[in-house]
Amino acid sequence: MSKVGKDKFKFGFITIIGKPNVGKSTLMNRIIGQKISITSHRPQTTRHRILGIHTDEEKQIVFVDTPGINSLAKKSNRKTINKIINKTAISSIDGVDAVCLMITSKGWTDQDKHVLESLRDVSMPTILVINKLDKLDSVNDVLPLIAESAALFDFADIVPISAISKSGIANVEHLVDVIAKHLPVQGAGFDEDQITDRSFRFLVSELVREQLFRRLGDELPYATAVEVSEFNLEHGVYHINADIWVEKASHKAMVIGKGGEALKKIGTAARKNCETLLETKVFMELYVKVRSGWSDNARDLYSLGYDEDLK
Repeated sequence: MSKVGKDKFKFGFITIIGKPNVGKSTLMNRIIGQKISITSHRPQTTRHRILGIHTDEEKQIVFVDTPGINSLAKKSNRKTINKIINKTAISSIDGVDAVCLMITSKGWTDQDKHVLESLRDVSMPTILVINKLDKLDSVNDVLPLIAESAALFDFADIVPISAISKSGIANVEHLVDVIAKHLPVQGAGFDEDQITDRSFRFLVSELVREQLFRRLGDELPYATAVEVSEFNLEHGVYHINADIWVEKASHKAMVIGKGGEALKKIGTAARKNCETLLETKVFMELYVKVRSGWSDNARDLYSLGYDEDLK
């Protein structure tokens, strides 16, 4: 794995934090080279803390992808699930070697500053990552935002990037090099071919949930959860059953769709992504079930794995 000696190899943990929908999961997937965190255009698609592990000849960086932090001042964000999601994100700062705070090239918002306040008292270096350079007319347009940011907080580094661009403005490799400066010299903590701490079973449930976020109406995805009930490999084929939990009978009808068409499209897209992940054929069955008020019930959330990171 390493072409450098044990006295030079670096290993450490980096938390990626920010408000919803700034590109945290997209960035981690880009660096890892494989989809570990699901993505969609909707805020707070990520609900769990997920590790993505990048290993090369000189270093191993463990990225902690976190849910977007929402202000609880809005009544709509006060459900138990939102409180747990925020607590998961903020607790992910503890024990890491550095923090990457991500904002977009549009500039600082009140939500961004709310996240920044949670970093005021941390002792580890904070790297500001300004994402979505591809949205600017010129990369030079980011310079005033860099200057404003430097005056706002004592960042260890400020790195503008485009997590989706394949051109020279992407700057993602440079960000990885900047992060490496803040890692301690020590041996790797994970096997070189390991890319996440999550099980295939968990990743499959997330790939199903991703399709719910991408294919359903504005509010409905937030009232859904996915639980894999069967996950078996037989004769080279994975047989997967998953329950999609919704809060109301009307939600169930919407997920299933007329003649089952919506659920069929969700299942087909999720199955294809699972086959890419598992590198073999997948047979998938999805079942939609009603669990009233699950997103505001601590016991239901625990049974669905939503505060497992806090135990």
